[in-house]
Amino acid sequence: MIFDIDKQTIRDLEIFPQKKDDRSVYSIYNRASTIGGQQALWDIFTSPVADLNLLLNRKKETNFFVENNCNLDLNSRQIDFIEHYLNSRRFPLRDNIIDATVNGLSNKLKPDGDYYIISEGIFYIIQLIIDFKLFIKEASTYQIPDTLKEDFDRFNKLVDFKTLQKILNDPPSKTKDLSYSQINNLDHFFRVSDKDTVRLWLNTIYKIDVLMTLSKMIKNDGYTLPEYDSGPEPIFDVTDSFHPALDNPIPNSFSFEHDSSLCFVTGPNMSGKSTFLKTMGLLIYLSHLGLPVPAKKLRTSIFDGIFTTINLADNLNLGYSHFYSEVKRVKDIALKINSKKNIVVIFDELFRGTNVKDAFDASLMIISALSKIRDNFFFISTHILEVAEELDKNNSITYRCFESELIDSQPVYDFKIKPGISKERIGMLIIKNEHITDILDEIVAKQKGQSL
Repeated sequence: MIFDIDKQTIRDLEIFPQKKDDRSVYSIYNRASTIGGQQALWDIFTSPVADLNLLLNRKKETNFFVENNCNLDLNSRQIDFIEHYLNSRRFPLRDNIIDATVNGLSNKLKPDGDYYIISEGIFYIIQLIIDFKLFIKEASTYQIPDTLKEDFDRFNKLVDFKTLQKILNDPPSKTKDLSYSQINNLDHFFRVSDKDTVRLWLNTIYKIDVLMTLSKMIKNDGYTLPEYDSGPEPIFDVTDSFHPALDNPIPNSFSFEHDSSLCFVTGPNMSGKSTFLKTMGLLIYLSHLGLPVPAKKLRTSIFDGIFTTINLADNLNLGYSHFYSEVKRVKDIALKINSKKNIVVIFDELFRGTNVKDAFDASLMIISALSKIRDNFFFISTHILEVAEELDKNNSITYRCFESELIDSQPVYDFKIKPGISKERIGMLIIKNEHITDILDEIVAKQKGQSL
């Protein structure tokens, strides 16, 4: 089942780079050693699912490399050359002794670049097959997940072919050890008769490349595999989560309380509200990829999708103001919920595009309505503390806040989320500390002096 997400949410959570040098969540996870492994990870990242079985299987596969000392050494140059060979435009060599002799002698008299790529590619494939056989032998000493075992069984069928049995019984130590007939025979095998089976095996190698990379993130970087809950009530419970793009992140924990489906976040600017909301969104997204998440522990239900409004732009092409874009966004999400979707929604600074009075009334109305909806989870922040104070009587809302401490008239943030509603109003203090009015007064004074 497809997990529902849109372009706005992908941009908000910075999952993929928007520009060439952008640091995205994908780039943080993208540590595979082969080009094929990087593509395999991209395919995972672009295909979130709401399929519990698929997610559990991916989790088991990753956990296999976390728990067991089992490793496949991958030579990226070797594998890239194999791909270059398999994708060669040179017509496959004919599998007969006459053509093999003609091709081999012709290359000996006048070296042919294509023939070199074919023979070298074949040699590299044989070496990789031998390495993979040793890897499977080592892996078989452990309890292998069923889905990985299926991949290994396909490979074993590949090497059972007589064509490969002959060469594997007496493998070449260098490319020149291959005879003319072996080169033609194996080229036809790899690029014609059994090319699909070879491709499936290479895809398994790229899959293992990704799994080994993910296991290292768990072992070395504090990531964890999510726990999935299939109970009747939605659950989201995270311990010591952090945003993966931060160099020295402050971990935060959060859990929806009983009978609450809405988390209302308050706090001064720069205190960590937006980072917290992005982190919660990433935990939901990454868990629906079946990947390790940046947290000590995560227990979550399977949701149908996630939608965020964190950095919503004006839609000038349609003539929409920022406020109307916000209204349209809220309506679209309401329609998603009404279509019986079980989703997670994140609104950062709801209705910031209008005047304070309308923003207060609209926020109060929407949040009050959302707090009554079950089977969906909502994270909403606001800079209008009066809304929070008005909603304080609503027991179906979980209240969390970020705070600061004034030291020498400077706000200092600990970036730790706490229960309750923030009472801090330090916007004017920040403005005064930047001496903006002094600069403006100086401009006015200069203008007065020039007019005299």
